[in-house]
Formats: sequence, structure tokens, C-alpha cells
Amino acid sequence: MLTVGAISGISDRFIDAFAALDAVEAVLEMGVGLDADTMTDYSPDGEAARADLYRRTREALAASVPEDESERLGAGYLDDLCANGLELIETGERSCLLNELGGPQAAVRQLFDLVDQESPEAWERIGVRLGKVPAAIDGYRQNLAAGLQAGRRSTVRLAEAVADQCATWAGNGDSGWFGEYVAGAADPALDALARDAAAAYGELATWLRQSYAPAASTEDGVGPDRYRVWAAAMLGADLDPDESYEWGCGELARLEADKVIECDRILPGADFAAVCDLLLTDPDRAVHGIDAYRIWLQGLVDEATEGLAGSQFDIPDALLRCDVGIPPLGTAAAPYYTPPSEDLSQPGRVWFPTLGETSFPMWADVTTVYHEAVPGHHLQFGCSYMAALTRAQRLGFQVAHGEGWGRYAERLMDELGWFRTPDTRLGFLSSQAFRAVRVVVDIGLHLGRTVPDGLPGSGEPWSFDTAVAALRAAGGLVEESARSEVLRYLSWPAQATSYKLGERSWLAGREAAQAAAGSSFDLRSWHARALALGPLGLDRLERELAAL
Repeated sequence: MLTVGAISGISDRFIDAFAALDAVEAVLEMGVGLDADTMTDYSPDGEAARADLYRRTREALAASVPEDESERLGAGYLDDLCANGLELIETGERSCLLNELGGPQAAVRQLFDLVDQESPEAWERIGVRLGKVPAAIDGYRQNLAAGLQAGRRSTVRLAEAVADQCATWAGNGDSGWFGEYVAGAADPALDALARDAAAAYGELATWLRQSYAPAASTEDGVGPDRYRVWAAAMLGADLDPDESYEWGCGELARLEADKVIECDRILPGADFAAVCDLLLTDPDRAVHGIDAYRIWLQGLVDEATEGLAGSQFDIPDALLRCDVGIPPLGTAAAPYYTPPSEDLSQPGRVWFPTLGETSFPMWADVTTVYHEAVPGHHLQFGCSYMAALTRAQRLGFQVAHGEGWGRYAERLMDELGWFRTPDTRLGFLSSQAFRAVRVVVDIGLHLGRTVPDGLPGSGEPWSFDTAVAALRAAGGLVEESARSEVLRYLSWPAQATSYKLGERSWLAGREAAQAAAGSSFDLRSWHARALALGPLGLDRLERELAAL
């Protein structure tokens, strides 16, 4: 018998059960459990428990009928989440996940960036979690070993990258990052726990180098079958690789033509490489010092929030604060966002890695601030948290929906004239070109395409080196950032396509709404209704946006 009105309860129970199984992701992705002392079990047993939760939740949803609009949207979101999560486990993809930005080793360390450190009780909880780090990291190693035994291998390149990251955080017998983290607490018990946590990271680094890498694959791409699984999870849609590859090439060509115009405004007659060299090396175009860099970024966040509130968006008071943080060395190169706590008492944060630099060119970071903070992820997450949605959808994230909104947010700021100098507008165009070339690079690397005309290595098969060169040519990235980006694509197939393909869906929805409403179309009102839909895969999102 079908049960009416049960979906909200299913959603509530799912979040509680998920947070018990994966305390780390619950904090990082949902803002749930910040004041807990639990830790994720990344072992094969932990993965099996997660799979069981996904199956039970899907069965419960199938036996229920939505009572209202929020339950209808929430049921679709949660069923997709569970279906895609289950497929990643059952196909073995989670047992060969080596990822500098999104792997368990990165998530466990990031957890400590977010938890409260302001009271003795808070440090007591931190100590309990620190004590559980060795078991969590060993569970992750067990899952990777099980993957190898089952024939699911990551690559030598990714094993070495994650090993280097773990070794950086482990330090040289000095408790590494964890020792620095607890230094202010002046508690010998925490010092001992920090040493154990650092040792666990060091042991994982050694195992990855000595045991995993020799058995790993030397082929970077995952092939069509594995790519399909990841594309479904990242996009919430059936990806047509051929259509998307050709569209990405065309979008890149359009943006490259716009870049030429902007380059000529900065340095008449010069090409993009020469203009990038100027923007990256001119000391007057940079912020000097890490503290000054953070303060400058915070100023951009605050300015955008104040300028858009009440004009383009209705921004509630609880979302007017978004903090900028600098993560430790060893973090992947890409800036990222962590959402507020579920009750919005702790603000969302934007994190900008420094990669050991002390001087920071300003031209490219302005558009990234708009993507990560306001009107990007901070506004998007906050609006979902405050919308009338089921709990799982309200706190959830769908990659193409979220990253597509981030791209749309950057484009909107260009439409509103917020890139006020040729330097920062070239930064926006380069960011757009960078995301367009990522569609081409990601599909090309994983599915064995050749490099298209107009990019370095044209006509050759895609490789790690041609991908790095393409990112530098399109986006103006420095070598280290470009290499970090390509490692990310190799470890997260299809994730890189979600930005521009997601933006395409958001723009298509806006155009459909404009066409339907005609002269009565109100963009501010449409934004409010669109964000209130909450996260959805692209197939569902396009249908819902068309009906607004």
C-alpha cells in the first residue's frame, strides 16, 4: 500500500542516518553535526552500511506518495541521490577514489577547519574526533585495498598526488598540520592525539607509494562505462558525450574571440599569453601578503553582498555574512565553499588556497568570489536552507545544479556591469573559457578524443600534458594550478563538465521564463522562485525551470 505524506519523514530519517554513517560529509556538505564528536567509517563495512541506507531509502520512497510540492521535489532529489550513490558503490568507484580535493583524506582534514574551537568543551570534542582519525584513515586504506583486490584501480599519477598531500599534512615526525592545529589549546593530551593523526597520514602516504602505486593503472582515462556512472551522479542527466564535446568546442571558440577584444584593451596588439604575463607579474596588479589577500577577498565578498541585497536578490539577514578563509598548504589549488551550519548560526565560508605564494594577482579572483560567495554558492546554499523543502533536499547539493548556478552567477555579474576594469573582465572571460575547455578536456581525456583545432597539440590524442597546456591557454592558469586541475578531472570523471553544462541549463530556464512572461518578466522574482526549487539534477531542473 502506498503511504501519503510520508516523504518528509523519510527525508528526516535519511539525514539522521546519513550523519551517523558519514559524520564528515554531513559537516562539510550539509552543516549537520558540527558539535558532534563522531567520525566516518571509510572501511568496506562502512561502505556497505551506506549502500544499505541508500537501498532502504529508495524502497521507502517507492512506497510513498507526495503530499505537497515540497515532497514531490524532495522525493525526486532524494531518489536520485540514493540511486547515484548506490551505483558508485556497487560499481566499485568509491573503492578506487583518490582525489586531492574530495577524497576521504582531504575531507577528514577539512572537518577540523569548521568545528568550534572557542571553549574547553569544544576542544574536548575535537580531541575525541582526533582520536578517531587513525581508524578513519586506516578504513580508507582498507577500502582502497579491497578495490585493488576486486580489480578496481586508480592511477599511479593520482596515487602519487594523494601520497604527496598526505605527507605534507603528516609533517616530518613533528605532528605536521595536526600539531599546528592543536598548538593553541596547550593540552598535552591533544598533542599526543595530533601525533597519532599525523602518523596515520604518513602511513597512508607510504602505503600509497609502496603498495598501491605499483599495482595502479598507468592509463589516465576511465573509459565510457565508468564515465557514464560518474556523469549520471555529477549531472543528474544522461550525457551525450559527442554533443557535449562539440558544444564545448563551440563555446570555447566564442569566448576566445571575446578574450581577444578584452586583451586589446589591456595591451593593444598583444596576445593572451603576453597579457597574462603582464597580469601575473605586474606588482601593481597584485595583493602582497597572505593577510592582505584574505582582507581583500573579504572586501569583495562584502561589497557584492551589500550591492545585490534588495536590488537583484532578497538576501535574508542570516546570509549577509560569508567569511573568507585560507586553508593550509597541501590543499588542492581550487578555491571552494563550505556551507553554513543547518541552523545558520555558523556562517558559510569561502576558502582560497595560496599554494605557498605570498603575492596574489587580482585579475582572476574577482569572478571566483562571485562564483563561490554572492551571488554564487553562499546565496544558493542559504536560500535552499531557508526554503520550504524536505530536509534532505534543503541541506543537499547536486553538482551540476550547484556549479551551474555558480557559473550563472558570474555571467549575471557581467551582465550587471560588476567587472569594472579590463583586467577583471578578462578574468571573467578567462574563467568562462577555462570552464568551457574543461568540458572538452574532461570528455577528451576519459573517452579518448583528439585535441581540437585551436588548442595546443591539435590533432593529437588527449594526454595529461596536452590537458595542462589547454587549461593554461584558455584560462591563463599558472603551471601548478593547471596540473592540480587536471588531477582533479582524472579523479572525478564528468565533474568538470558540470559547470558549463549546468550553466547552460540555468540559462535555458531563464530564457524560457522570459519568453513565456514577455514584458512582465521580473528577474529578481524569477531568481527567488528558481533558488527555492532547491538542488535538482539537470533533467529535473530543466523541467521545473520551464514551468516557473
